[in-house]
Amino acid sequence: MVATQKLTPAQVTDQFMRQFWQYGVAQTTVDDLVTVGQLSRSQFYRRYHSKSVALRQSLQAYQQVLDQQLTQLIQRDRDMGTPLPALLADCLLMPFQSERWPAGCLMVNLMAEMGHRDALVADQTQAIYMALQTRFVGLLSDYANDLPDSVANVAASLMQVRTGLQILAKQQPSAPQLKQQALASVMLIVREA
Repeated sequence: MVATQKLTPAQVTDQFMRQFWQYGVAQTTVDDLVTVGQLSRSQFYRRYHSKSVALRQSLQAYQQVLDQQLTQLIQRDRDMGTPLPALLADCLLMPFQSERWPAGCLMVNLMAEMGHRDALVADQTQAIYMALQTRFVGLLSDYANDLPDSVANVAASLMQVRTGLQILAKQQPSAPQLKQQALASVMLIVREA
């Protein structure tokens, strides 16, 4: 019998995050989480208490991963001398295009699937979007005095995508419709820049 190495708590959360990401919250069962986390049911309930708690911890992990990836992307683009509008577009499109992401943007997926039914998840998603928006503003602050109108308009439009997605999510479209709208919005803004 081959013994498998136990996952660390961070690895378990990462596996949960990927499970929710790939299959959605409704399609993910506690049994699925137990399987991907290499836990017994009693270990799962002792550590996480419920699928909702596991989801919220997964969303925290997503925020950390997103922040790390954004930091790397921003540094790479700055080192390459990427123009600011392209850098902003890269940042916003990252969760939709990278092969690291199994199914688009987890936050958009959650908004599409859960909408406003879970206030804790909605608040957590809002906090992640606010942090992302703050990163965009931070990118612009060094250039505020010299910012061409076209770049300022692109940046403002990209930041408004968040609000548009939130409004759209409340209308409860399907997850593919919401992801398609998110990507189409960003591409339209970037193409006009």
